Amino acid sequence: MSQSTDLARAQQRFARRQRLVRWRGWLPWAVGGFVVLLGGLTVWIFYFSSVLAVTGVKVTGIDTVPEATIRQAAAAPIGTPLAKVDLTAIADRVRTVQAVADAQVTRAWPNQLVIVVTERVPVVVVTDGTNFELVDATGVSFKSVPTRPEGLPEALVVGARRDVTIRSVVTVSAALPVALRGEVASISAASPDSITLNLGSGVKVVWGSSDDSARKAEVLSVLMRRKAKVYDVSAPDLPVTKGEKK
Repeated sequence: MSQSTDLARAQQRFARRQRLVRWRGWLPWAVGGFVVLLGGLTVWIFYFSSVLAVTGVKVTGIDTVPEATIRQAAAAPIGTPLAKVDLTAIADRVRTVQAVADAQVTRAWPNQLVIVVTERVPVVVVTDGTNFELVDATGVSFKSVPTRPEGLPEALVVGARRDVTIRSVVTVSAALPVALRGEVASISAASPDSITLNLGSGVKVVWGSSDDSARKAEVLSVLMRRKAKVYDVSAPDLPVTKGEKK
């Protein structure tokens, strides 16, 4: 009786070991199959299902540009899986809006797109005597307004090569010390090489071209210690004053 019992127990232990060996043999395959299944499910959820599809767009950074204008330009693909959305293409479309300097688009999981807009900031208002155009620091004219805005120097630009002239005017304006820039009532420019600053006090500054603007600004700061009606820094190494006051 004892021998038959021991034999049965031995057979049971052997059977258990056999099952364990078989299970260990199948375990890597089972784990691998699970990983593949999980990966496939993840890909399907992110790229093909509507679970993580775009349902809305958030626009930030705007002040003067209407949000509707940004949304229309963005043409966000509502209903498209968020992971498949071409963020660069959307940003490029938003940058086509004239008053937009830059745009960045990011994903906000699980269902949103976020568009961060950087608007153009006017540094000068350009006029031909009738219309007023806002121009940013890169020389881009991005908006026309019916009246002259306050707080911006006005540039009267006439003649050919208008775009080049406007960029030259912006370069000159940016080079001016803040205090002096605040005194500029208007800027006259018949060409990129004939720029004149008209100060509110009636004083004129003959600037010439935008070349060496930083150097010209330094020379002008020293030159204006003399009281005069006209300061000519078009040749910064040979500055001239006219109508000096004693």
